[in-house]
Amino acid sequence: MNHRDDRPVGLIYTGGTFGMQQSDRGYEPSTDLPQRVERDVPELRSPDMPPVEWIEHGAGPPINSSDVTPPFWYALADTIRAHAERCRGFVVIHGTDTLAFTGSALSFLAPAGDRPVIVTGASRPLGEAGSDAAANLLNALRVINAAVTSETGIVFGDRLLRANRTTKRHGSDGQPFASPACEPLARIAERVEYRADADGERPATEPPIPVTGTNDVRIAMLPVYPGLDARTFNAVADSGVHGIVLEAYPAGIGPGGDRAFVDAVAAACARGVVVGAVSQARDGRIRMGRYASSTPLAEAGVVSGADMTREAALTKLHVLFSGGATPDSVREGFVRNLQGELTAE
Repeated sequence: MNHRDDRPVGLIYTGGTFGMQQSDRGYEPSTDLPQRVERDVPELRSPDMPPVEWIEHGAGPPINSSDVTPPFWYALADTIRAHAERCRGFVVIHGTDTLAFTGSALSFLAPAGDRPVIVTGASRPLGEAGSDAAANLLNALRVINAAVTSETGIVFGDRLLRANRTTKRHGSDGQPFASPACEPLARIAERVEYRADADGERPATEPPIPVTGTNDVRIAMLPVYPGLDARTFNAVADSGVHGIVLEAYPAGIGPGGDRAFVDAVAAACARGVVVGAVSQARDGRIRMGRYASSTPLAEAGVVSGADMTREAALTKLHVLFSGGATPDSVREGFVRNLQGELTAE
């Protein structure tokens, strides 16, 4: 027998375009979004919508998402964890610039257990002409009400994307997000049409990463480009970082013919800095050793991020280190599929 779930969906407003209003300084996050939603989104009171409850999160007042830092992810996760038992799921309203980073971090932190967390935002503020804010919020709620998923997703437009497979590709209206290596989890219309094979992409045996605090973890991101040399790499590696996401040319190619650069990478890896490679190409996949120029980097200790997004790679390293893992354990976890973030070969 199916039992109706009368628990509310927790709505958490963190800031971003969705709730912004004009000021003499330009768009700024508002502090009265719940009242504006009540006024401007009457569809929330429809009988086919779940009850909602606004929850204040522990990361402070609403902000522009360009100001998001890793402690924000953990404070947000703590808020969700504190309310998980009494909510059927959560919708996080977030700015689009770093939305995919926060969504990816939440997927690894899994603060809601077996309840869904849907992150959404808007290209134009609620109440403005042409705004997509109300539609995105309503579609996020439809996904939770349909009870089709228990993972962390991103809703924008009529698609549900796996959060740790999503990246922001452009800043125009409509659909700024792409999931190049993973088909949408669901299409949202009158019904939520969930992709039947989506659950099989997440390991059933992987527990959430235990996190006891951020432990002052620092992860850097460094693109490979013509002229990248050992001095530049060392400036990053010697700055106290625990890990580096190396955005390599497609297939994991970097300056493998530069002996000084390779030696710098090897020295960093030897002292415990984890260097993980992801592809700069939209649909790329790291294949260390496929080209001879990538082999020296693999031998130096660079580990493959397969087809992970840069957002997933950075947040995964951060969460693994924050769980107290050793560099060797982080390397092992980085290459393993933990929450559907990569495709194993």
